[in-house]
Amino acid sequence: MLPATPNILLGEPLIELTTIPSTNIYAMDQVHQGLALSGSCYTADFQTAGKGQHGRNWESEKGQNLLSSYVLELKQLKTGKIWTPADQIGFSAAIALGARAFFGAFAGDETKIKKPNDIYFRDRKAGGILIENLVRGKDWTWAVIGIGMNINQASFSPMSANQIAANPISLQEITNQNWDLKKMQKHLSEALTTSIQNWLMEGDEKTIQAFDAACIEIK
Repeated sequence: MLPATPNILLGEPLIELTTIPSTNIYAMDQVHQGLALSGSCYTADFQTAGKGQHGRNWESEKGQNLLSSYVLELKQLKTGKIWTPADQIGFSAAIALGARAFFGAFAGDETKIKKPNDIYFRDRKAGGILIENLVRGKDWTWAVIGIGMNINQASFSPMSANQIAANPISLQEITNQNWDLKKMQKHLSEALTTSIQNWLMEGDEKTIQAFDAACIEIK
C-alpha cells in the first residue's frame, strides 16, 4: 500500500526563476550540463517562448499561472531496472493522471484529459503537458516534464496559441477566486508524485486503463 504521505519525488528542490524563454529549455540545459538534481522543479513567472505540443507557444500572463518543468532521473525510481523508451507510454499516462488529479481536486469531477495529455474542464482547456526525454543508446535516462496550468489568469487573447478546439479556461474563472501559486505548486508536485508511485506499483496496464477512463473526446 502507498504511504499516507508519499515521499516527494518531484518538486524538491524548487528553483524559482523570473522571466526565461522556457522552463523546459532551461531544465533540459541543466540536465545536459550535469547540473540537474533529480526531482527538481524549475518554475517561472513568465516565459517568452513557452513550449507546447507540436512546436506551439504557450500563452500565460506574468505571475498568474503555474509554469514549471520537473526533471527526473529514471534510475532513481527503481533500483536495478533498465528503463527504455517503451516505458515512456505508462509514464506519460501517469503524469497526465497526476495533473488531472491536481486540477480536479479544486475544479471538480468535470476535469478530464484530452489525448495525448491536455487537461480540460468540460470542453475548455485548463492545462497542457510536454514531456521531453533524454535517451542514451537504448536507455531512457532522464525526463523533463513541462506543465502549464491556468490558475489565476482572468482572460485569454482570442487567437491564443494554446486555444485548440475550445477556449482556454483558468481555475480562477471556474471557482471565482484567486489561488496562492506557491501552495498550488506544492499540491501539483504531490499529485504527480502519488501518480508516479501508483504507476510503479500497478504497472503500465492499470495506469493506461485509468488514463483511458479519464479521457474525453473534444471535437
